[in-house]
Amino acid sequence: MKHLLLIAFFSLMLCAEVFKVYTEQSPPYNFLENGKVKGYSTHLVEELFAKSGHQFFNNSIHLLPWARGYSTVLNETHSMIYSMVRSPEREALFQWVGPIGKMRLGIIAKKSMHLHVPSPSVLSRYKIATIPDTASEKALLDLGVRLEHLERFANRTSQLKKLQENRVDAIAFSVESAFSLLEEMGCDISEYEVVYVLKESDLYFAFNKETNPKIIANLNDTLKTLIK
Repeated sequence: MKHLLLIAFFSLMLCAEVFKVYTEQSPPYNFLENGKVKGYSTHLVEELFAKSGHQFFNNSIHLLPWARGYSTVLNETHSMIYSMVRSPEREALFQWVGPIGKMRLGIIAKKSMHLHVPSPSVLSRYKIATIPDTASEKALLDLGVRLEHLERFANRTSQLKKLQENRVDAIAFSVESAFSLLEEMGCDISEYEVVYVLKESDLYFAFNKETNPKIIANLNDTLKTLIK
């Protein structure tokens, strides 16, 4: 028995890695609070790493604008980003651990705008704010909305501020995150509504594609013991 425990211990040590971990401000999944990254997905990745023997580079999680974090993990070995929607276009770009939860993507507008979206064909009539390379932007493009018709912003704050100031008609966003962030900004969330649901998607931890497949397999097995 002691021999088997030693083998298991040394196997874990051989597979242990130090990862640079990135995320964005997207409550309730991941967000900054009192200088510390928190949220459901954050708690889960901390549990997952602790149980698997992996470590965070500099013992920290880096909060970045989505496009920057996404690009970094594409090009930086020993790195991962969360919480990411897994899509056919992204499939070969990353290695995947999950699913870890679900995200509802939608078009959010002020009720005072009286937006009516009976079908996706009318979405192009409106000035919709998006973040580049996000699942919500991709969902709009898949529905036939042309890229030049979108108002693209580098970060969530700019996107939400334009909505608040009536400088765009709507935003494409995670529904739960949008309302959480609007409330943080001091907005009366009763003044906002979901005018169209784009899709509901599973969320994942996405690792650089060069990550050892054995580590990914181990992480997926360990995750199953954490999510019941």
